[in-house]
Amino acid sequence: MRQPYGSGLHPSPRGVKARAHWLRWKAGRAIKKGLLRPLNRVGLSQAMIEKVIWAKDRIGQEVKNYRVFHPAQTVKIADTPHEMEFLQTVRAYRTGSLGLDEVFVCEVSPAMFYPYLGVVANESFEVFGDSVLLPHRFETSDIYMSFRPRQVDRRSGPVSSIQRIDSYSFWHWFADCLPQIITLERYMQGEPLTLLMGDNLGGFQRETLKLMLPETMQVEFVPAERWIATDRFILPSYLSGRRSGYIHPGYYEEIRCRIAKGVGLPELVAKPDLRIYLSRGTAGRRRVLNESELVQLLERYGFQTAFPERLSMREQVELFQRAEAIVAPHGGALGGMVFSTHAKLLVLYPEKHPGEYFYTMARSLGLEHYGVTGNWEGGEDSVEDFAVDLNRIEELLAGPMGLKTC
Repeated sequence: MRQPYGSGLHPSPRGVKARAHWLRWKAGRAIKKGLLRPLNRVGLSQAMIEKVIWAKDRIGQEVKNYRVFHPAQTVKIADTPHEMEFLQTVRAYRTGSLGLDEVFVCEVSPAMFYPYLGVVANESFEVFGDSVLLPHRFETSDIYMSFRPRQVDRRSGPVSSIQRIDSYSFWHWFADCLPQIITLERYMQGEPLTLLMGDNLGGFQRETLKLMLPETMQVEFVPAERWIATDRFILPSYLSGRRSGYIHPGYYEEIRCRIAKGVGLPELVAKPDLRIYLSRGTAGRRRVLNESELVQLLERYGFQTAFPERLSMREQVELFQRAEAIVAPHGGALGGMVFSTHAKLLVLYPEKHPGEYFYTMARSLGLEHYGVTGNWEGGEDSVEDFAVDLNRIEELLAGPMGLKTC
């Protein structure tokens, strides 16, 4: 499953030709927006997809049967001086507290659905921000400021989807998408439900989705880039948040249980015995430039190098189940920590001020998180390859993490 954004959200590409194409796309988009602005004053915007609305504001209109599963609340995400020290380097949650939004499921009737991005809209093509979590993601996609489609496919409800704007990523699939199956199941209370999923859905998504589904749900794969009109769309809110994998208790545990059972493994391993390094050596970005030296260091502490993308789902589940310590660069493979119960996690961040994705997920799972930050001043969507501080890594391994050499 390829990354479903327009070029504006692709990482800043390498190579003169690729970067020139990326810059031309951005310039063309800016010119288009400028040329259309005068026409918008005479109503052209009514024919375009650009307005964002929110489900709670539309109750009593196209939004019905709005049911809250968890009210908005604030949770504490730091207990120790080490945790507070790390949080002083991050982008948003420096106070040690995290606000969780209201978790709900509602019906949108009638509704429009665009599988490729998981975008849900009303019949006027006003997009529900609840279906994209972060409106700026939608605003940098290819459908933003596009004209409404002349033709749409049609499906009778009830239908829903857990395909979301970031569902191509292993981490986002576990943090943003799979938990919504559980709230949908609770909302439907035994009533059958069809999940509409794009035909571009990747292999690990299809496998884990099948393992997660209750008997009352079925999947229909549909053309990813065609809008679908339906009389009854069941819209689940995100349980996760902006740069946050912290969700309410019980959801990750249920995901762990269903998938482990489905691949023929126990839910828990009594005594984890592996130390693993998750390499990004075959990835297109965020690769560790001095990885050979890093691997030599980690091998002295008994770490084995793993390439998660080469493993089956069963092998990945077992790998994380058996992990007592995990070292990894910022990357989607860290979503596998859902299957770890006692691991110590050391994340290698390229950014000087990293996002809180892995810290918050680790906190939600009760895992120990440690981080080494880099010097990159930009955001995680555009980082290049980076070198890591080997001395700082060894300080953490031998110090707070309490690991001994072999």
